[in-house]
Amino acid sequence: MNDADKEPTPESLDEIPETDFSQAIRPNRYAVLRGEFRHAVFLDPALWSHFGSEERVLEALRLLVELAKRETRSVA
Repeated sequence: MNDADKEPTPESLDEIPETDFSQAIRPNRYAVLRGEFRHAVFLDPALWSHFGSEERVLEALRLLVELAKRETRSVA
């Protein structure tokens, strides 16, 4: 049995100062920046340099989805 598996002794617990965590809850300070929750997607730097903005990435993805829907309808 190694030291990590042993229970702490009462003496060692007395050495640890008590900390009050009741006021420790911190809201996510970045949550208000995005408004409602959105999923995060990480792009390859080469792709980002091609698009350059979130709006252009979203526009391209929406166009791709629309084209895929058209292709699916024409095959069926």
